[in-house]
Amino acid sequence: MFEEVSKNRRFGYARVSSQTQEDNSSLEAQKEEFIQKGVPEKNIRVEIGSAADKIKERPVFYHLIDHELKENDLLLVTKIDRCSRNTLEFLKLQERLHQKGVRFISLDLPYSTDMAVNQLISTNLAAIATFENERRKERQRQGIQAAKKNGKYFGRKTVIDKKLISQVQDLKENKNLSITEISKITGRARNTIYKILKEELNYIPYNRLVKNVNQKETKDAK
Repeated sequence: MFEEVSKNRRFGYARVSSQTQEDNSSLEAQKEEFIQKGVPEKNIRVEIGSAADKIKERPVFYHLIDHELKENDLLLVTKIDRCSRNTLEFLKLQERLHQKGVRFISLDLPYSTDMAVNQLISTNLAAIATFENERRKERQRQGIQAAKKNGKYFGRKTVIDKKLISQVQDLKENKNLSITEISKITGRARNTIYKILKEELNYIPYNRLVKNVNQKETKDAK
């Protein structure tokens, strides 16, 4: 049945959250699954970052959708949460693909040669996934509240250390890279990089983050 879905170009989008050994293994598994489904290796796009980010904050995915995919192309992901963990964002994604005439299949879901059926299945399951995710978050909140009440909650351990701060500073000031590019290289979330630039390296928002020179001079004068 899969071979009947599309005889035109096929693309695969693989995504992981970080550059850990476990995630690297996941990337290889995703690539292998795409290849088995007839996706040429040159058409597999890989990205490191959260699926909770908006599409524009995932440059590889954004470029694939807006600049590479053409009418009647087939886009594959191994799991629906590789492209979105939010029902609203997923619906927006489906609409963009529909307007371009791009076919979409998530390999963890049942699929049909009828693309309208595929859209119905994936939309409903995306909604269920969002519901389950919200329930999980609520259970986490309840657990944290209970731990705080018993004096056993000390918060999440920060990933920010001197080594990461130094790496971010070098990539920003010497390599002149963007937050998204730094995030991909370090394997850390964009909000973590933003926090380091703002709170540790004295950058301030002004259309984009710029160095707060005045604050540095004030510190040096003390």
